[in-house]
Amino acid sequence: MARDRPTFWKRLRRRLTANRDIQVILDRRKGERRQRVEAVEQDRRRDDRRRPESSDLGEVNCFLGEGSHFKGDVSFHGALRIDGQLEGAFVCGEVLIIGERGQVDAEIDVELIQVSGRVRGNITAKRWAELLDSSQVTGTIRTPRLTIWRGAVFNGKCEMPAPLGHESRAPQPNEDAASPQLSHE
Repeated sequence: MARDRPTFWKRLRRRLTANRDIQVILDRRKGERRQRVEAVEQDRRRDDRRRPESSDLGEVNCFLGEGSHFKGDVSFHGALRIDGQLEGAFVCGEVLIIGERGQVDAEIDVELIQVSGRVRGNITAKRWAELLDSSQVTGTIRTPRLTIWRGAVFNGKCEMPAPLGHESRAPQPNEDAASPQLSHE
């Protein structure tokens, strides 16, 4: 029977490959299956590569242009775009966009942040943070949602708390359940 096995598989392959509607997978090492799964994974990743989510951030209310240099703390409402240099203790507001030529050296506390330039300092984004391909970030990022595009440089640590309104409570042990106890007499 062992001698007939290779010829059996060859005959089976010839018969089944003639029918184009049947896909034959005879590799026991799952090599052909792995290629099919990888192809599905590549299609999924290709579909995932969409435009940056923050492209619909609304109207920019405030702007620090290229070549500008600002020293001090910044607090704002709406969206702020920085294409110049900003140095300060903190930056807080709603939406912060740091352009490719933008440089920020400060603690940042915002709802949403999109970084294309350079940031040195800790970032707290209450909803999400997005590091585009040209970004360089050094510091801690605290956000429930983080998107890092290929080519972005992130040196630091990331803390991902639950998003606002989605705090999950740790399951409490059942107080009625009796735990085994040893008694010494």
